[in-house]
Amino acid sequence: MPPLTLIELAAQAVGSVYREVADAHCGDQPCPCGWRPRLAADLAALQAALALSAGPAAPPDLARMAVLGRA
Repeated sequence: MPPLTLIELAAQAVGSVYREVADAHCGDQPCPCGWRPRLAADLAALQAALALSAGPAAPPDLARMAVLGRA
């Protein structure tokens, strides 16, 4: 499967889950947790998370690596 097709399918799945969760928090008897869907803000947060995780990986920082043994 081409990578872009896989990404599109993943986006459809996330969108479907979001819709189900949003529907559970609206209507006559919403979920008691207090969250309210805000489509524009929620989409912006999802886009930001995707952009952050899709960027190139940072090079390893030797100063922050755990020491695994001794030489």
